[in-house]
Amino acid sequence: MGDWGFKPWENDVAADWYGVLFEKTHLAVHVEEALNRDPEREPDVIRAAAFLLVRLGYVYIWPVHEMDRHLKLAIQKLEVIRELENFQEIEGCVTEIDNEISTLRSRLQPPGSSYF
Repeated sequence: MGDWGFKPWENDVAADWYGVLFEKTHLAVHVEEALNRDPEREPDVIRAAAFLLVRLGYVYIWPVHEMDRHLKLAIQKLEVIRELENFQEIEGCVTEIDNEISTLRSRLQPPGSSYF
């Protein structure tokens, strides 16, 4: 009785495995460090870090106590990057960034709610 969904992370064993993975690799720390970089100087690093949140930023995968903070930071930085001239000039790039921002926003918890 450890399953509660059909996705690969929606069971107790997987959630525990992800917890150990993040603890051992400090992945969330590395992502936060990258997201805190200057978007005008290192936009590609920030986008790479934000992409990990797009792919792994789910409850029971990402460390819950850091999730909203990391989601908000990624959204903030991607919004800056999407306005940079270099990214405006690449066909489809702004649309892709907007999709990433939308995905991240969809995972934010409303004020006053909790993940559990």
